[in-house]
Amino acid sequence: MILCRAKSKKKDKIMDKTAWIVVTLCAVLLGINMWFSPDRPQQPTVDTPPVQQETVATPEQQAATDPAAAGQTESAAAASGEQMQQIAPEQREAHPLATLTSRDSSGKPVASFVIQDVGGSLKTVEMLGKAINSTKHDLLDDVQLNSQAQQGIGTLMFGLSNEKAPVFDSTVYSIVPEETNERQVTVEGKLNDLMIRKIYTLKPLQVGDETIEGNAYCLELTVQVQNTGKLTRLAKNWGIYAGATAPISSQEWSQFTYYIRNEDKSFHKEGLSSFRPWFGSAKERVLLHGEDPISWVGVMNQYYATIVQPVGGQVVHTYYAAPLKGLRLPGKGDEKAEGVESAIGMPEFTLAAGGEGRSGGAQSFRYDIFAGPKLNLMLSDMTKEIPKIDHIMDYGVFHVISYPMNWLINVFHGWFGNWGWAIVAMTFVVRLLIWPLYRKSYMSMKSMSLLQPKVKEIREKYSNDQQKASMEMMKLYREYGISPMGGCLPMFLQIPIFFSFFYVLQTAAEFRGAPFIGWVHDLSQMDTVCTLPIMGYDLPINVLPIVMAITMILQMRMNPQVGGDPMQQRIMKLMPLFFFAFCYYYPSALALYWTTTNLISIIQTWIIRRMPQPELTKVSPAKRGSKKGFFERMAEAQQAALAEQRRRNGN
Repeated sequence: MILCRAKSKKKDKIMDKTAWIVVTLCAVLLGINMWFSPDRPQQPTVDTPPVQQETVATPEQQAATDPAAAGQTESAAAASGEQMQQIAPEQREAHPLATLTSRDSSGKPVASFVIQDVGGSLKTVEMLGKAINSTKHDLLDDVQLNSQAQQGIGTLMFGLSNEKAPVFDSTVYSIVPEETNERQVTVEGKLNDLMIRKIYTLKPLQVGDETIEGNAYCLELTVQVQNTGKLTRLAKNWGIYAGATAPISSQEWSQFTYYIRNEDKSFHKEGLSSFRPWFGSAKERVLLHGEDPISWVGVMNQYYATIVQPVGGQVVHTYYAAPLKGLRLPGKGDEKAEGVESAIGMPEFTLAAGGEGRSGGAQSFRYDIFAGPKLNLMLSDMTKEIPKIDHIMDYGVFHVISYPMNWLINVFHGWFGNWGWAIVAMTFVVRLLIWPLYRKSYMSMKSMSLLQPKVKEIREKYSNDQQKASMEMMKLYREYGISPMGGCLPMFLQIPIFFSFFYVLQTAAEFRGAPFIGWVHDLSQMDTVCTLPIMGYDLPINVLPIVMAITMILQMRMNPQVGGDPMQQRIMKLMPLFFFAFCYYYPSALALYWTTTNLISIIQTWIIRRMPQPELTKVSPAKRGSKKGFFERMAEAQQAALAEQRRRNGN
């Protein structure tokens, strides 16, 4: 009986496997027969990339759910079982259709928006203001955003996916004359059965009682899609192109090229490294569909950004980004660079069938487009229009200091009309604010220099016991009321200020093309006066970093010599060389800031040295208190640990 059951089970398994093979072969043969059948519906031939379209319901499904629709299924019957094939876009040469020129509140031209026929999109945005145009060196004569992208900002995208590249709308659009004027351009094009209309409008500077100068870099885009065909269409995986960007110069420090987004009310940026992770394989694109809403998407480089923001109640959860290779580097001939492009997804929507004599289903979407410079004060005024747009300044952990510094520089620029003198004035204010600490630091170093003979005696007395010597020196400092770290406080305080200004410098478009005096023609570049050929390399001669190093040496020599560990003394002597090497290939604005800091420090030191100098006197126990200082407690702890170690070793 058991043997019969086993044979029966084995026979059933063989029959099951045979049945599956037969079913699979039948399905394959049926598919081949349908494909080669002369009655098979033919795919429509078009000269523009069709939209990824799907039928919403078959006639049977409509009749089952709505009996009244059983007699009204002409378009649905034609669409039954059909899905439009997606093909690669046809490459067409784009031509400009119209240009919108925005102006600031004084009437001066600010930006020029060029709208092209292919895709009915925004090909380039040219910056017209002198303060943000480039001058010489390796920069372009005119700043044109999105100039290196193959697609225009606002181009429709189809088939957003991680697996394959999307299809871009290559329809040739034409102007609608009756809806076009100096502040608005309307274009329309036919994409298969879809009639698409795009309306570009300059944003008003006056919003209520407030003037928003940043709106001069903005356009309002309305996209209207209407179905004129006989098929009901479901549009999914669509997107709006948000532009592309590349490094703005060849200097390594300026490769701040990111795709950006505001997701779940927080700012995010990612660079080219996100496509080449340390772990895992490289990615050709990124498509993220998450649970958190995305309020805007864009790209940015060191000084400029483009952003597309859905408005009018759209809820978007998808963004797209991809790397761009082989881009032309400004002013470098055949030298190539890498960039990024991004897009924001569109909500899924349905378009009812239209056909002859019927308008069909229609949908409308609205967007705000920003394409302009990263100017801190301007962006701060725009946060009501585009939330968190000021975060593209990207000051990082130093934003608490960087924002006030940038604001102060802009205030002084309004007074002097020169960004170099604005930096000098801002540095003077910073040094004035830390004057009490600097004075206290100098006096502390002076007191420590007077104490050096006693320190030398302790070191000689405990030459064989460094822990004991350190503890005795801490007691000595406490006895005379001297803090061993008092002289280092201004230096520690200047480090975050220095890096805060560094972050201001590397992202502020204000300094781009801004001259100072004489040979300093552009504060965003090195102040090179000539080059020296050395072993096949042209060494640039930059004046401000050299002046910075000299003034730093002078300033350090004016300070009291406090002795200390020989290694620490050597490190302090190398500090000017370190800062010189750090600043030499950076923008001249950074060297100007540090040089000004050194010159003001020299003047402050000269003033302090003419004040009454401290005397070496002991502090009464009642005044200094019973609480030991941090370094004294640390020395005692080290001494106790050393004693315990010796006890365990039996010494």
